[in-house]
Amino acid sequence: MLAYALGFLLILGALWILAIATGWGLPYFLLAQGLNWLKINPWESTVVAGLLLLLGLLLFMRPRENTERAYRTSSQGGDVRISHEALQEIIVRSATTLPGVIEVQASLRERETGLEILAFCQFEQGVLIPQTSGELQKKVKQDVELYTGITVIEVKVLVRRLQKAYSARVR
Repeated sequence: MLAYALGFLLILGALWILAIATGWGLPYFLLAQGLNWLKINPWESTVVAGLLLLLGLLLFMRPRENTERAYRTSSQGGDVRISHEALQEIIVRSATTLPGVIEVQASLRERETGLEILAFCQFEQGVLIPQTSGELQKKVKQDVELYTGITVIEVKVLVRRLQKAYSARVR
């Protein structure tokens, strides 16, 4: 949210400067009038400067969030965190062991009751999509819960495309 607000302010500032640079008088007039108002009203100017300074300090001192997404699970020894990438790798390896599954990409959503997995798949042409999708859902759910201890509430499958299986050429 903050990035959007800051981006909007930067775009607005750039357009303001562009308008002044192209000779449009209104932005320059408004800027000069605003600066004059700040000069004439020192108490109001001090309050505005204090609020802007406080806002800037709050944004600067705000604790930074960890950008690496990890999922928590517990073990007898304590807390264990599993990275987003590791979970995706488990899902891909689990799904591609099934016959007829060529490629898988996974998207994860953490819910209050567990993990929701969305698997984007490419199947071989000729596979029975409902049967293969059901096996994929069952296997991915089973493997993620077995290897990580994280509860999987749902595995959704989106079949993006079908492709003919390529056979190896024999010379």
